[in-house]
Amino acid sequence: MPSAIVKGATGQPGPVAYSTGLTTGVFNDLNFVIPDYIPGLVAKYGNSSYLLASEILGNTNIEQVNTSTQTYSHFEKGRPYGSGIVAATVASGAAGSNVTVTLKAPDSYNNAAFTQSPFLVNQTVKIRSNGRKCQVVTVTPTQGAFTLVLKPLGNYQVATGTGSSILQGEGLETFGNQLAGEASDSQGTQQQKLYRYDNTATVLRASVKASDLAGMNKTQIDFGNNEFYLPTLAVKEMNMQMIVNIEDAVMEGVPYSNTTNTGTVGVMPDVTNRGGEVDYVVRNFQIWDFQNFTNVLDANGGPREYHFLQALTQRQDINNLLFGIYRNGAISYASVGFSQEAAVTYGFSGFSTDTFDFHFHRYKGFTPQSIFGYTPSQGDYRADFGLGVPQGDTVDAKDNTTRPYLQWVYQQNPDIPAGLRIYSWDLGYTKNTKTTVAANFYEEIAYVGSRVIAAEQFNVLKGLQV
Repeated sequence: MPSAIVKGATGQPGPVAYSTGLTTGVFNDLNFVIPDYIPGLVAKYGNSSYLLASEILGNTNIEQVNTSTQTYSHFEKGRPYGSGIVAATVASGAAGSNVTVTLKAPDSYNNAAFTQSPFLVNQTVKIRSNGRKCQVVTVTPTQGAFTLVLKPLGNYQVATGTGSSILQGEGLETFGNQLAGEASDSQGTQQQKLYRYDNTATVLRASVKASDLAGMNKTQIDFGNNEFYLPTLAVKEMNMQMIVNIEDAVMEGVPYSNTTNTGTVGVMPDVTNRGGEVDYVVRNFQIWDFQNFTNVLDANGGPREYHFLQALTQRQDINNLLFGIYRNGAISYASVGFSQEAAVTYGFSGFSTDTFDFHFHRYKGFTPQSIFGYTPSQGDYRADFGLGVPQGDTVDAKDNTTRPYLQWVYQQNPDIPAGLRIYSWDLGYTKNTKTTVAANFYEEIAYVGSRVIAAEQFNVLKGLQV
């Protein structure tokens, strides 16, 4: 019989929704007759210590900040060196002859209108396939089809490789003017492109309603701190659910184009849009998959250290590879911004390759079995999934301040004390609010979004079933 999970995740569907709030009817679910009992509550499915990215990664990777407006922004700058792609093959002519090439869209342009190119007259241009250098004689800025007249700097053809044509797809690169000459005059200006990224804070809310009688009847269960009244458990659950609700909103985003409300982009949609991705075959992770990953990190200027948030199945795939190759302890538990004991507690293990240090962590947020207690049968968009998060600080392109690559951004109510992120209408703490109904209401609300700085340095690792 092949290896298989015979009985796996259980606990679905999870919590009970009481649309009209807690009443004394909830006591019908409990047995108060048996005289011998343990008064405490046991977490049947463990805790959520591996669910909150902010706790896993710590302050060196995620910063919690405030915003005074629902929309907030940050600025980034692009690459300092210019390049373009040849749009169509052109015959080179004789050695030393000028050649006119057209720049391909969108690869060679910095804006959606295809009117911004990095090339200036007199710049030195290098052909990627063979390293030959040319000079830009003229630039004709036709929208979406800029043309460059290129003059070879030596007695050779402007061509791809050893051929007699410069081919479609050839790369043209420039650092600037390398052959100005003593009598040269001023030339055009080249500057890194500046980018502004906007996001918005979405509104999260949770409520607990308990009738007076439900709140007045003492139970036999200690819900914590010698509290035996049922609303205590509901409020504690509300607090926990609000924190995890924030986690999912900032990580996965909250779309809102088909509503009248305002949501938020989210970390994963932002990284998917701007960051890198490397795919591998599930149950067959190979060392070259790691090398593909580090190639992308190196190309996009990633820092030395990365934290991996991983579905457990991906963590197992990588462990199978690494422990098979490095049997003598080259994989180490390492300090990742706090004590080594804390690193082990949170499940990190370290691995270094290609000048990069990786710290791996199982992240329950990618695994429905751990959170919801069921195994999907119709696909799972986060199966065998991992996210590489840069460790450390990056520099803001506008004001040169340094900050972590990830931020949880809370819109701050001016009436709420500065340190509070989740609050009720009663100045920052959960408080029962009496109405004309014989019931107590407990309310929490948060306005929160995410900011991903230099998303190009993040990288997704995705396992594919083949």
